[in-house]
Amino acid sequence: MAVIAAQEPDGEIALGIQLKHAARRALANRTTLAYGKPDARWAKEFDNQLQAVAAKKLVTLLQARRAGQTIAVGPGAARFHAGLDRVNKAVEQSIGLRAQIADERLEITLLREEFADLHLGTINHCLWNAPTAECQNQLPPDQRGTTPLLGACQPSRCRNSVLTVAHERIWRMEEADLVEFLKKKLSRPLREQAENRLSEVRSTNLQFAKMKESA
Repeated sequence: MAVIAAQEPDGEIALGIQLKHAARRALANRTTLAYGKPDARWAKEFDNQLQAVAAKKLVTLLQARRAGQTIAVGPGAARFHAGLDRVNKAVEQSIGLRAQIADERLEITLLREEFADLHLGTINHCLWNAPTAECQNQLPPDQRGTTPLLGACQPSRCRNSVLTVAHERIWRMEEADLVEFLKKKLSRPLREQAENRLSEVRSTNLQFAKMKESA
């Protein structure tokens, strides 16, 4: 409800009412169990609002891209930049719409349409595309799904993966952790595995450094 309330005028009032319902539900007896059952319509609305929140987070990146900045690295960066460029072009050409809708609202609407399959993540963003999804393609065909497995993501290799400056801190922390880990006495296989991962992480961090240099 907080997600939806944030998108609407005076949404904090609706949020307060919903919290009252939640408190009442928590104290209710077993005759009101249906109140908390899943609802397909609610799930659809929640998904729509999540898309809106994701698009709102992209507005800053969109504006930076409009200024000609490189705002992403990783295998999917070119596709991500191309999508942002298309949205910026549509904003520039939508004079009629801009007269009716505030610029940010227009940007959010266009971003939702352009990045309908975008999944925001802590270590990367996923431009979901099933044929190129490393997380799903590693599974047997009969076990593959239609959404990304974020816990099995290979951010530096999957062609759906995009990394922004917001992700850099996590990658820098992982590099520091690996350096400390390799100071320990390790078995040869474990050391080789850690060294390979460190090389991969350092390669990604080098991309972050280059991106900031070009900003």
